[in-house]
Amino acid sequence: MLSSIDFATMLEFSTNGENELAIMSRKICGSIKAGNSSIINRMISHIEKLEEDHPIRLMFNDNSILVPVPRSTPLIEGALFPTKILAEHLVRKGFGVRVEELIERKKKVPKSSSFSRASDRPSCNTHYKSLKTKNPIAFVNKIILIDDVFTLGRTSFACARKLEETYPDAEIFVFTAMRTRGFVKELKTIVKPSYKTMKYNATYDKVSLPD
Repeated sequence: MLSSIDFATMLEFSTNGENELAIMSRKICGSIKAGNSSIINRMISHIEKLEEDHPIRLMFNDNSILVPVPRSTPLIEGALFPTKILAEHLVRKGFGVRVEELIERKKKVPKSSSFSRASDRPSCNTHYKSLKTKNPIAFVNKIILIDDVFTLGRTSFACARKLEETYPDAEIFVFTAMRTRGFVKELKTIVKPSYKTMKYNATYDKVSLPD
């Protein structure tokens, strides 16, 4: 079972901050979740400005397949799929070779944003049990899960655990456009590239994140 995953984020947003940047960050977050092409491409432009040897740039090398993280409910035909839109924009800009929907929700889980306390939000195991992989495809060596907003890491890690069962030899990473900073009252910057490692304790079903 996976015990750690490298994850990257490009932007930060404050859920409760009151300064101008915090307010702007929430608008940007809303635009990304709505699949706004202009805002998504601006975010990608910041990736393009990173040095070639930056870990975020390197993560997208080696024929990476981008896998959209499912929404909290089973996808209805024609419904907005923000993480797929994000993944498609990344591929068009040369980050990753193609987009594949390798995982989906088989049953609904409550939205994390509906809860103010982390302890009340769906656990990693709750997410894991709500997911299923689609028909396997061949030649999958590197997977990057693509998400719009990263809060506790439970959804991403659950997806990675499920995918590892089907693709045990593949490297799995996570890329998310924005990271939530719930307790930051005054946001000092929105663009903040970050490449770190999250860890999972299966005994306590706990995902641990670095600051």
